[in-house]
Amino acid sequence: MDVEMPIEVPLHLTGFFYPIYTSDPHTTGSIGAGVVITPGLVCNIRIDQRGITFNGEALKAGPAVELYGRLKHPLGIELQGDCAPGAGYAFSAASTLAVGSALVASGMATPPEVARMSHVVEVEHGTGLGDVLAIWEGGGLTVRTVAGAPGVGRAASVRVEENVVVLTTELGTMSTRQYLSEHLDKIRSLGRRLYERFISDPSLSLFLELSESFSRDLGLADEKILDVVRRLSPRILGWYVKKRVLVVVAEQEWAADVAKTIEESINKARWFRLGGAGWRKSLETIRDTSR
Repeated sequence: MDVEMPIEVPLHLTGFFYPIYTSDPHTTGSIGAGVVITPGLVCNIRIDQRGITFNGEALKAGPAVELYGRLKHPLGIELQGDCAPGAGYAFSAASTLAVGSALVASGMATPPEVARMSHVVEVEHGTGLGDVLAIWEGGGLTVRTVAGAPGVGRAASVRVEENVVVLTTELGTMSTRQYLSEHLDKIRSLGRRLYERFISDPSLSLFLELSESFSRDLGLADEKILDVVRRLSPRILGWYVKKRVLVVVAEQEWAADVAKTIEESINKARWFRLGGAGWRKSLETIRDTSR
């Protein structure tokens, strides 16, 4: 079986959300909005290797590793991407979906089955609630309207006409468990209120306004961050913090200046675009060519 072909899984940066917990991981999830961005994680499946690596380093735990363990005939999975695991890029969701492509290539599961499995192991590991759904069904500005795994939950893309760049920089790391345990009550009440306001007239500008409010009210932006975004404000469309990632959205013409300020003030600036809605076609191609 020759399956040495790349697949790119987008990343996801939630702006605001609230969790929905049930006794079934298929219906557990979250409702809210975020941006699906590219470039994401590029996955290469190697038939002459074993194990999972990200940018050359072995992955030893997490939902992606659990899903990898279900392979009957282990393959090598090489993941590459310009992001930091554990910061807030939905790395665990994207990497688990990427590993799922090996199950598709091996004929062990269909793409929809892989999507559901990825959501379930994310929920069971406590690493995410809505990222798999957003990445699977969305693209660009994405709103999750029904919580749960793909096929149960629902998500849709919101049209964005602006030619924008998404710039990010890491402020540290924070696990999803820590994030929820420290802020759960406020996330529930605030996230629901912001979602209801957003869904009445969804747009990129309103998303950024509400996401900034979410970040401020949860205390995710300290004075240093607030000082930087104040200096950036004439040149950006908006900003927010997802766990420990500062997200800044700017028009193309201002992106280089904004990135320079971020790097001089905080850390390396990473460049992304809104998009990623068509990535699932790669899974279908893998399934077809591996038969």
